[in-house]
Amino acid sequence: MARGLRGRWTAALVAVAAGLTGLAAGDQALAVGRGTADAAYGYVVKVSVGGERGCTGVRLEPQLVLTAKACFPTGQATGAPAVATTVATRPDQGAAVQTVAIEHLFVRDDRNLVLLRLAKALTGLRGQVPLSVSGPAAGETLRVLGFGRTATEWVPDLPHTAQFSVGGVAGMDFGIAPTADGTVCKGDAGGPVIRENADGTSSLAGVLSQSSQGGCIRETSTARDATVTRVDGLAEWVNQFRDIELTGVVEAGAGGCLVLRDGDATYHLAGGDAAVVKAGATVHVSGYRAPAAGDTCAQGTRFRVVQAFTVVTLVGTVTRGAEGCLLLSSGATYQLGGGDPAVVKIGAAVSVTGYPAPGSSSCQQGTIFRVLSAVAAIPVSLRARVNNKFVTAEDAGAKPLIANRDTVGGTWEVFDQFDLGRGDIALRARVNGKFVTAESAGAAALIANRDTVGGTWERFLLVRNADGSVSLRAAVNGKYVTAENAGAAALIANRDTIGGSWERFDLINR
Repeated sequence: MARGLRGRWTAALVAVAAGLTGLAAGDQALAVGRGTADAAYGYVVKVSVGGERGCTGVRLEPQLVLTAKACFPTGQATGAPAVATTVATRPDQGAAVQTVAIEHLFVRDDRNLVLLRLAKALTGLRGQVPLSVSGPAAGETLRVLGFGRTATEWVPDLPHTAQFSVGGVAGMDFGIAPTADGTVCKGDAGGPVIRENADGTSSLAGVLSQSSQGGCIRETSTARDATVTRVDGLAEWVNQFRDIELTGVVEAGAGGCLVLRDGDATYHLAGGDAAVVKAGATVHVSGYRAPAAGDTCAQGTRFRVVQAFTVVTLVGTVTRGAEGCLLLSSGATYQLGGGDPAVVKIGAAVSVTGYPAPGSSSCQQGTIFRVLSAVAAIPVSLRARVNNKFVTAEDAGAKPLIANRDTVGGTWEVFDQFDLGRGDIALRARVNGKFVTAESAGAAALIANRDTVGGTWERFLLVRNADGSVSLRAAVNGKYVTAENAGAAALIANRDTIGGSWERFDLINR
């Protein structure tokens, strides 16, 4: 077994530039045996720390790499790397080697392990290895891979591999010894130790921690035992740092923090476009949980924003595009992606909440709009409490709304109610397909003459009263809609309060 995990680590497996020739790319780890690892092990990567230390890592996800904590300077805490760190792919994975910077580290306090967050994804790599759910068993044979020195090479271009047998298991570590002529050398820190099953599947049992270095170039020791850091049972820990998406209203927290609540979880946001991520804005953000030492915001979990979009609600009727895509015209033409297909369908009047998304599709019409939620419009009629008359879009919508009909005689008295979120609605007259607006910012009567919900003039807060009636408050001026002159005059938004039956209506679903 190898000696002292912490104290002997740097001398054991971390490749240090001093004394090594041509180590610009020498941030490798592992020199196991004489066999070059097949290209199918594309998830084995090189880790370069500060241009002086080299280790091996294992890519778990396109932007997550697992390696040994001892590769980094003593005292490295969870957060940004203390020195510039990169990860590079092996040269047989695609047209060119991919070298990507590390932007965040998640350090384990209980073992020699760190999870690296890459600034961008590593793509096109062959192979994938999940974390093992079961621990190592004494006597079982495992495969070890890495980029470190060998018996004859200082800096191999490709990782080497050999089989090792498990010895003793103690706490967070277990010992291994080669079944043939394998050896673990400087630069092997963080190299994957995998369990290969008879059915062709494999899992990650651990990462290389230290070794006696027998058989390594320029080493005099004859012992070839090594120590491995266990990773079984850590899937939940890794999962919490995967990319996630959040949607909600940004709040101003204590000390200048920006806080977002998503379900039962609270996050404080770091990064992102300041023009989008700001107090009061409804946003959709993608990123990852990124705790960091010295974080001064005490509200919720720190969340590193990678992308941020302003969330908006569009309303209208879904139509079919030339290429079969679903379109919605709401000021501009949008190509809808996602949403409940039972709601977002051709001919349906809907409210869709989401954001214009970058990208391309086979449909050439409109701006791509990612639908986060969709609500079908509800056909309704309004009856004024003051005179018990139904509201009509008078003269087929050419004149202001007025409560003067005894019955719902046709489309003049029917409106589609669209949900705009936060209790706000828009009303579209069935008779002419136009949205109701508080004309002249509320100074003139309500009239159905707008093609889209262009702003606050077409937005009304739906207030549900204790007596079962509803009232409408215009967003443009904060005034309540009244059936003026006890219903003898047109509806207008000019009341500060719900004073009586003039401002109360029965909302009747059709």
